[in-house]
Amino acid sequence: MAVELLTIKAYKSPSCSSSELVGDFTVQLNPTDYKKNWKTESVGAKLVSGLTAVTVKPPEPEEITLNFTLDDTGAIPGNSNIDSSIKNLKSLCIDVNSSTHTTNSLKLTWGALQLICKMTQLNVEYTLFDSDGYPIRAVVTADFIQYVDLGQKLAKLNSPDMSHLIEVKEGDNLPLMCENIYGDSSFYLQVASANDIIDFRNLIPGQQIFFPRLEK
Repeated sequence: MAVELLTIKAYKSPSCSSSELVGDFTVQLNPTDYKKNWKTESVGAKLVSGLTAVTVKPPEPEEITLNFTLDDTGAIPGNSNIDSSIKNLKSLCIDVNSSTHTTNSLKLTWGALQLICKMTQLNVEYTLFDSDGYPIRAVVTADFIQYVDLGQKLAKLNSPDMSHLIEVKEGDNLPLMCENIYGDSSFYLQVASANDIIDFRNLIPGQQIFFPRLEK
């Protein structure tokens, strides 16, 4: 069974359609490991009602760091001209595409690793040279950040697990707004408390109301 090698395909847009393929890069030797990072942030405040209002920021895009070796000594199958390989990788992942005026969107494929992303940093350490001083081995470290569709990100915010800042429109009332956000109109007193609203029956159009994530 042939070994599946990590492949980086570059496209003009995040849709990654075959018609927008710019080129691809396949490593000689798969990484021995890679790092993933996820970040989020939340801030909690206790309400008079005894509930906790938690403001949660949307999760940051996934970040990943890959390390792999390029070799032109003959020790690794698929001899690679180090200079041309690095130029190809840089052209696909770091250089600005003249037709789109931005860097290419990338699709990483290797087993369970399937990620649409952009490369944010490319580092090359040359570790071995021939007698004329040309590099014949190099270690590549590349950082990537996940592409997140803005529409999908905003859709995820429409959830009772997230906090919301909503502008009041003509005809809005607090129980109905709570029903739309939490699926339960009975939270209107807690929302009124979080916003120091005294007369929740007479909201002012244009007024902004904070709807916290509520935890018991």
